[in-house]
Amino acid sequence: MRQVTTDVLVIGGGSAATRAAIDAARAGAQTTLVDKGRPSESGSSPHALVGFSVPMLDDADSEELFFRDWISASGGVCDRNLVRQIFRNGRTVAEDVQKIGVEFISNADGTWFISKRAGHSARRTLMVKGLGGGKHSNAMAPLRAEVEKQGVNLLENTMVTRLLKSGDRVVGAYALDEAGEPIVFNAKAVVLAAGGANRIYSKLCSEVVEHYKRTMGDSYSLAFHAGAPFVDMEFVQFRDSPPAGPIYGAHYMNRLGERIMEKYDPVALETAPRYMMARAVYWENLEGRGPVVWHVEKDQIARSRAPVGEADYKPGDIVEIVLMFQRLTGGPHIDENAQTGVPGLFAAGESSGGALGGDRMQGCGFLETQVFGGIAGRNAAALAKASALTPIDASVIEAERQRLASGRGDKDPAELVETVRNLMWEQAGVVSNRALLTDAIQKLQALRKTARDSLDLGDVGAAEEARSLALTAELVAQAKLAREETRSGHGRTDFPDMDEAWGAKHVRLSRTGADAVAVSSVPVVMS
Repeated sequence: MRQVTTDVLVIGGGSAATRAAIDAARAGAQTTLVDKGRPSESGSSPHALVGFSVPMLDDADSEELFFRDWISASGGVCDRNLVRQIFRNGRTVAEDVQKIGVEFISNADGTWFISKRAGHSARRTLMVKGLGGGKHSNAMAPLRAEVEKQGVNLLENTMVTRLLKSGDRVVGAYALDEAGEPIVFNAKAVVLAAGGANRIYSKLCSEVVEHYKRTMGDSYSLAFHAGAPFVDMEFVQFRDSPPAGPIYGAHYMNRLGERIMEKYDPVALETAPRYMMARAVYWENLEGRGPVVWHVEKDQIARSRAPVGEADYKPGDIVEIVLMFQRLTGGPHIDENAQTGVPGLFAAGESSGGALGGDRMQGCGFLETQVFGGIAGRNAAALAKASALTPIDASVIEAERQRLASGRGDKDPAELVETVRNLMWEQAGVVSNRALLTDAIQKLQALRKTARDSLDLGDVGAAEEARSLALTAELVAQAKLAREETRSGHGRTDFPDMDEAWGAKHVRLSRTGADAVAVSSVPVVMS
């Protein structure tokens, strides 16, 4: 069994993880990054990091306006101390990303081209170069190069299966390398930044649909079994697709010839927050006024002044608008230092919760992952410098080895994954209700038992992914059942209105008993 000792262990390989590793190493900590795939290739970051929204790029912007927009998109369910960190650090981290080598589209005079995207009241969004024809450059390539430049110990194709603890403190992790051989990491601090669960629904946007080493809820499983509390798992970001329509000034029309957003958001129209756009398309279809389409007009793309090619859309095209899942906006609850409720464990990006709440504005995923990835890396390095290395008890390592070898059966992990994904789309999707969610939770609990006791272990990694995805799905369904209202990215047909009492609290989930999910609530941080 291989053993690796390090000051800071970063788990993941996307935007938040690479930023955490860069900043931890820059702070002088011996840093190790372990990724299930290969940073710059795996997960959604290489394909999804296109827009980078940054506060105070436009003279019309202000701190008050940025906070108002962010809070509005979140449905009010965002911790204000986390939003403050994003506002304070946004411009600095954008400039550093450019210095590292990520190229943004510029105007003729060399200044940044800044666009106004969904949910924003001012121009805030930078665009990664190379958008013409639906392609863009890989923003992860320069970030990976900077990881290597900073001397980070990089382990690829290595899957972490459990965080290891001494008492209540996380002191390392158990992992399997590409050959299935175990590696034990012993660390003074751990940053969890392994992405979300992009395979949790059956209909996915193109950026996350079929990429190498997909995100399957690994980070949620790791945090849950380590004892970290979760918030906001009921909020699911669906989006209208193709996503380029609002950039070009598209009007979304139903079969009656009505511009639908005049009814749902007459001010923002097609630049409304994504949850509103998704719900509008959903209801138009549900109530028989679909399909929703965009009629591409002559010179429409040119009039938009968007610096992209016209190859994909031509005058006269009728583009149907469909709904797809993009990401979850909740996760392990962090504070302004990116600390979870578990000593020694930090989290960032899609592996964290509290900053986004109900939804996010376009381009703010890149912003959030870079800001909190950096905060997590720097604070993990500070903790490591102030701490002695705590050894891992051999019994903890042996327990994980035995767990991975137990529960052998003949159930195909891939079939279980597809069952989970279809169930979630049908019963815990854009909208849901008590009957659907109660039934879904019962089915998911049965699927979790099958995943624990009866999977084919010919591919242990695939079995672990199936277990992680089933757990994540139950977390989402349990949180959706608990929030008895409709708000932002959470819709209930039996509670169709927003309840102000719910606007001041997160749904909180935690582990109890034998891997059961405990449901409670915690106040939203308002200062």
